[in-house]
Amino acid sequence: MKITKIAARILVIAGVIVLGLGVYRVWDPFAGSRQHAAQQRLYQSWGAPRSLRGKSPPGPQGCQMTSRPRTGQVFAIIQIPAFGASWKFTVIEGTTLAQLGTGPGHITGTAVPGASGNVGIAAHDVTAGNPFLHLADLGPGDDVIITTRGCVTTYAVNRPSFRVLYTDVAVLRPTGREHTLTLVTCWPIQVLYFVPHRTIVSATEVNSVPR
Repeated sequence: MKITKIAARILVIAGVIVLGLGVYRVWDPFAGSRQHAAQQRLYQSWGAPRSLRGKSPPGPQGCQMTSRPRTGQVFAIIQIPAFGASWKFTVIEGTTLAQLGTGPGHITGTAVPGASGNVGIAAHDVTAGNPFLHLADLGPGDDVIITTRGCVTTYAVNRPSFRVLYTDVAVLRPTGREHTLTLVTCWPIQVLYFVPHRTIVSATEVNSVPR
């Protein structure tokens, strides 16, 4: 009987620890400060915006990244106005657990912002500041703005969000020479284990202009 009580207490303690870890990962009180510091470092590395003096303004799709980022490199800022004026995250190249732990990650092998093709960006729904927690709420007309060292590229969501199996990579394929963006997160919302579905938001480039 005594052993049973001890075992029960151990299970309760273990459950509290697991729950506590889950709550901490969702709340993550230091995520905001980490993101702020990362954004400041990125802006400092970019320097001042490029000047357009003496040059003709480019067309609506006239600005592209000149090179692909290296794996693990933080290279862009993503903003979604529908999530509020303060919603802003850095984008890192790659989507391993370590990379997504910093925020949204650019899916290696997909197009880069401003270029022809399909730009893929994935992020956690919870943890790492919960960047894509409300991704499914986006709908036609909502904007997604991606800022890189030289360009500001704006995409408009072109259809309601939808869900696919995690194995369905067709959503990342380019459509002809169109400039598109695909945002990806897990569904349903979970903290501690794998889920087989993904929420998808698709958008089309509106313009890409120098920063």
